[in-house]
Amino acid sequence: MDRGDHAILDALQGILPEQTLELLQDHLQNPQNALHAVWRQTASAANKVGTVLSPLFAPLLARAMQALHDSPDIVVLAFVLAAFVMVLQIVAWVHRTMMFVTRLAFRMLGWAFVFALLAVVWRRGPEAAIRDVVVFVSKLAGYAALVKDIWWSEYQKFDAQTKRGGAAAGAGQRAPSGGYSRSRNNGW
Repeated sequence: MDRGDHAILDALQGILPEQTLELLQDHLQNPQNALHAVWRQTASAANKVGTVLSPLFAPLLARAMQALHDSPDIVVLAFVLAAFVMVLQIVAWVHRTMMFVTRLAFRMLGWAFVFALLAVVWRRGPEAAIRDVVVFVSKLAGYAALVKDIWWSEYQKFDAQTKRGGAAAGAGQRAPSGGYSRSRNNGW
């Protein structure tokens, strides 16, 4: 291995235990190591492929470079396109990050709610907690009935206005419905 690998091992000397450093020197710096054999085989195969394909791709590469030199608009267009793609990637990364943080926050909120309910049950006891839930649900049902009554009365008022407005507009008078009705013979 080259001097850079020795410098890395020298830097790790005070951090790693002595047995680990010996293991690294024995296995990583050994020229008979499988990693070195794979590296040598891959490098020689890439060199052979490069030697074989170089005469085929050299003229194409020279032509492409000449075309880029002759028309700089393509280079500018490619640069703008690359910048656009990079911006889209950054926006997608920010979106994924925000979705992860939001999902994490809501998950933590849900678990906090579960633990708060368990703490209430633990502190007040099961009977008192059930009584509190029954009181809360009954108050919620009373509020829902009140909202239903208000909604139903408003719906009946609206329905009466539209029925009166439709008959009045058919007789040629303007309906006092606030613009919610239309006459049967005319458009909107």
